[in-house]
Amino acid sequence: MDLKSKPTNLRVLIVEDDVASSQMFSDILKIHFGFEICSVKSLEEASEKLTVFSPELLILDINLPDGNSIDFLHDLYQKGYPEFKVIFTTAYANYAVEAFRLSALDFLLKPIAPQNLINSVEKVLKNISAENYSKQLETLFLNERQQQDKKIVLKTQDDIHIVALKDIIQAQADNNYTLFYLNNFNKVLVSKSLKKFENDLVKYGFLRIHQSHLINSDHILSYNRKKQCVVLHGDIEVPVSQNRKQLLLNFFDEF
Repeated sequence: MDLKSKPTNLRVLIVEDDVASSQMFSDILKIHFGFEICSVKSLEEASEKLTVFSPELLILDINLPDGNSIDFLHDLYQKGYPEFKVIFTTAYANYAVEAFRLSALDFLLKPIAPQNLINSVEKVLKNISAENYSKQLETLFLNERQQQDKKIVLKTQDDIHIVALKDIIQAQADNNYTLFYLNNFNKVLVSKSLKKFENDLVKYGFLRIHQSHLINSDHILSYNRKKQCVVLHGDIEVPVSQNRKQLLLNFFDEF
C-alpha cells in the first residue's frame, strides 16, 4: 500500500532525546508528507528553535532530560506563544494519558508504529486550521495537574465545549452520536460513539446501565425496582437493562 501523502510545506519540530526515535519520526514525515523538519533533544534547544523555525506542529516527548514537556508547553501557552498543533509521545501509560484522552489531544504510546504516527499526522492535517485548539490545551493543563474536578472536551459541529465531569448527568447513544445531558439543562451532541466515551469515563464513577445509557453515579437519586429505572437529577429516568442490572446493584452494595 502506498502511504505517501500529498507534500506540504508544514514545519515540524521534533523534540525527542532518543536518537533512533527522532530519526524514525523525521524519515517518515519527510518521505510520506514532505515536511520541513527540525529535530532537537531537549526543551532548552526547543525553546531556542521556536522563534527561528516557527513550527506549525510539535512532536513532543513528555519526559525529557531537562524537564516535563507539558509544563514547558504550559509556560509557552501562558506567554501567548503563536499557536501550533502538538502530538505527544510517551513511554509511560500513567494517569497523564487519561488527561490527553479527556482533552481530545493526540498522543502516541511508545514503541510507536510508523502507521500510528502517519495516522496522527493525517488527523492534524485535517484540523490544522481548527479554531479553539487552545481550549483543548487548557483542558490538558488542568487535568494533568489536578486529580479532582476533571474536565472533558466535547466537540460538536460548531463548537468545542469544556465540561466538568461532575456536571455531566448522563450520556445517551444516538446511532454513531452521543447526547450529553448537563446539570444546567443544556445538551451537547457529539459525533463520537458512546462506547468510546465509556472507555474514558467509567474510571470516574460513570456506569453503563443500558446499551444506550451511560450515567454519572454522582447524580443518582433513586432506583425504581418496579419500573427498572434509575432516577437522576433533573428527574431524568434511565432504564436499566437486565444484563447490566447486577453492575448497578454492585454499585449500591459499596455503600
